[in-house]
Amino acid sequence: MNTSFKYFCGYWGLMLFLFLGMTQPLWGQDTTAVQDNLQEQSIPEGQPGAQQGQQSLSQPEQEGQINFQASDSLTFDFEPNRIATLFGSANVVHSSGELKAGKVAMNLDSSLVSANTQTPQDTLSQPVLIRDGDRVRSNRIDFNYKTEKGRFEVARVDVQDGNLIGTKVKNESPHVVYLEDAIYSTCQLDHPHYYIQAAKMKVVDKEEIFFERARLYILDIPYPLIFPFGYLPGKFDKKQSGLLEPTYAYQQRQSRGIGLQNFGWFQYFNDYLTGQASVDIFTSGSYYFNAQSSYRIRNKLNGGIEIGYSKENSGLEPTDPDFSTNVQKSLSINHSQDFSPYANLDANINLRTQDYYQRNSYDPDERAKTSTRSNLNYRYRHPEGDYNFNASIRHNQNFATNVTTLSGPEITFNPKRFTPFSGDQQATGGESKWYESLTINYQNNFSSDFEFQPTAGDSANVNWFEALLDPQKYREATDSGDHYNYGFRQQVDLRMNQLVPSQYLNVSAGGDYTEYWYPTTTRKTFNSDSVRVEEQQVRGFTSAREFSTNLNFSTKLYGLMNLNIGNFQSVRHVLTPSVSLNYSPNFQSDYWGYYRTVQSDTAQSDGTIPTQQYSIFENEVFRGPTGREQRTINFSLNNTFEAKKVERDSTGEKKETIISLIDQLSLSSGYNFAADSLKLSNLNTSLRAKILPGLNIRANANFNFYNRNKQGARIDDFLIKTDNKPFELTSFSTSTSYSVKWGEGGFQANDKPHYPKQYNPLNQSIFHPVDPHFNRQPVRGFNSPLSFSIDFSYRWNLNPTPNTDNNKSATINARNINLKLTPKWDFRTQLGYDFVAKELSTSQFSLNRNLHCWDLSFTMNPFGDNQYYFFSLRVNAGQLQSIFQKLPGLNNLERSSSNSGSRPRGF
Repeated sequence: MNTSFKYFCGYWGLMLFLFLGMTQPLWGQDTTAVQDNLQEQSIPEGQPGAQQGQQSLSQPEQEGQINFQASDSLTFDFEPNRIATLFGSANVVHSSGELKAGKVAMNLDSSLVSANTQTPQDTLSQPVLIRDGDRVRSNRIDFNYKTEKGRFEVARVDVQDGNLIGTKVKNESPHVVYLEDAIYSTCQLDHPHYYIQAAKMKVVDKEEIFFERARLYILDIPYPLIFPFGYLPGKFDKKQSGLLEPTYAYQQRQSRGIGLQNFGWFQYFNDYLTGQASVDIFTSGSYYFNAQSSYRIRNKLNGGIEIGYSKENSGLEPTDPDFSTNVQKSLSINHSQDFSPYANLDANINLRTQDYYQRNSYDPDERAKTSTRSNLNYRYRHPEGDYNFNASIRHNQNFATNVTTLSGPEITFNPKRFTPFSGDQQATGGESKWYESLTINYQNNFSSDFEFQPTAGDSANVNWFEALLDPQKYREATDSGDHYNYGFRQQVDLRMNQLVPSQYLNVSAGGDYTEYWYPTTTRKTFNSDSVRVEEQQVRGFTSAREFSTNLNFSTKLYGLMNLNIGNFQSVRHVLTPSVSLNYSPNFQSDYWGYYRTVQSDTAQSDGTIPTQQYSIFENEVFRGPTGREQRTINFSLNNTFEAKKVERDSTGEKKETIISLIDQLSLSSGYNFAADSLKLSNLNTSLRAKILPGLNIRANANFNFYNRNKQGARIDDFLIKTDNKPFELTSFSTSTSYSVKWGEGGFQANDKPHYPKQYNPLNQSIFHPVDPHFNRQPVRGFNSPLSFSIDFSYRWNLNPTPNTDNNKSATINARNINLKLTPKWDFRTQLGYDFVAKELSTSQFSLNRNLHCWDLSFTMNPFGDNQYYFFSLRVNAGQLQSIFQKLPGLNNLERSSSNSGSRPRGF
């Protein structure tokens, strides 16, 4: 008779087992309760080792404690070792981990737990070891819960964005796993599209994978090269520094040689600051360097710094014909900071050489830029609204005209508007006096400017920064002594509204007073030897003043017309006429001393001496008083048109909607009684209307009433007298833009704001100074089958000079054209056409295909001077991208015609 004692799982068998002597306490659950509820409970499908009625085990409460359960039975063997075996959805929980299987055997003498299926054909109850949230599935598991070492047969180990499968797996420690005859792949299919098969692998902390005698397989086709050893990152931490993956560049080897692109380093400093530096380098000596850093603290500050430098040689050797070197530089700084709810600082600094974008960028918008702009602004608003304070500096460098301007520092102080005679009649319900509506607004600002236009143009030896710091270099480069101008201006505005107590007519009056302070003025003299007018800057404090008054009348007229066209019932026309009377004295008279007269040429044959009038403030930062006397009457007419649309639903309930037909149709002109000629001003018209939801059209036109002489200058003679026409068109412009998307409801205006799904307005953690989403914001998905935006503009200007063409331009740009051909095919492009030049502008076409674990991309620009293409077929997992990009034969999966420099977005 066999000396083994077998006890079937039941209440008395379990009690006897618990009273047997063991080296350490063993805790279990009453399995009779599980059997009693077997027909009453159900466990979700897909859980290994789980069956109906089984409840989850609680974690051990004491060190060394073991919780277990089974849905079928429990047996004991006492010879040669004490072994307890659980059958049917066995589950064993220890502080070192949890084991689930169809059958689990526990060796109580050696602390060894063995798990497998009850039958070889059973695949639903394969052993699964769970430790710290990680799951390892295998055909058989042997695990020592004291030493935490294990051995697995045909086990699958999950790592970030990938998995490992080994015929034999050994868990040497909680952090080290050895695999024999192993396969690694980032493809999640049971039979992956590509994988690395190695004789041996070692995984450390699920972050580092070491292998030996490995081979790459693509669609089960082996790559001919065998790797004797290697290393792969099994985990990518977004908060981790590391090397950027470089790529080889084989194109244009005749002029650049062989190159290495995007070789660099990414540095994660902390949750607030990251940075990276990369370089493209070629054997010809050409290279492109880019370094950038970003920082952000939510609701406090954010910004970044980017530095670019490129050196391009036109040949491989200096002795090559037409060898030349081109160097380009760029510096960009952006910073935004909120000091308080009332004070903030914004900086956007962009400095670069003229051809930097043409040499190093494929963005059509960047390549079209002919100037660079920078600004620095500080704003403060008093908490009670008592005053506003602003300080700013602006910089503009125009490469087409070689003119650099620096405006600032400009400081503005503006107290809030106040009413000195306001009473309490409004609060008590009484009538207010006409003078109580007087409001006074005061504002002062200090301004300065610097303009640098070298006489030698772009070949000047002095740049604008050197000329700014050294007045002597400025005079040598520009032949001008007007180095840096600054001045002070203060303004007072007075307004009185509703002078006449009428609900139909609004009568208001106002006055403006402006005072200027200057440190220098300009004097002009005529040099008879050189026969030219010479300027001289006179230093010394000088002030100037100007003032004006106005009287305004306005009202509103309403017209209503009933209609019965479809759902439209009526149209309303609102007409707003306004008339203003303005007066300002003649500040060009000798009484004020602001304007002077200088001889402009030698005496004529009849003895007359030609002269010209000039302002002594014409070279200052504020140009001073405007000049001649103004006694003008200005009139304008503003029109709006609206329609009422009435609809009824199936219940008969009426719904009224007001639709704007024309938002604005205005006409304005003026007449100056004090002018000696050309008293009638041009007629200015403007139109703004909404044709469709999201489609706005804007148009402007100017008309001239006077005739012209042979030179094209206007003369004091109305056109209607000579040409029988009231006016002539001098300029016209119109523009429109429209964004549309095609969704389930057909074409819709794409003018609604987008709110991320994860946005929660009640989440107060958004106000925490640390941004938990720094460098982790997901890219917004593209789900609309078709979306695009169109911009159209047309401009025409009359050129009055005889035998010359009028100036006109007409362009249409279709931007952000996104077409989702299939759920995995995306086509994106932007197009532009110049109707005057009759040619396509710089465009870009992009085609993308998601191939499960591969990404196919193709981008090209077939038009213009900068024609290029980029083709890429790459694995979408970064762990294996570098291998495919560098292996001979596989590097042809990425081809391009790129120059040294940045690539299009997405590459």
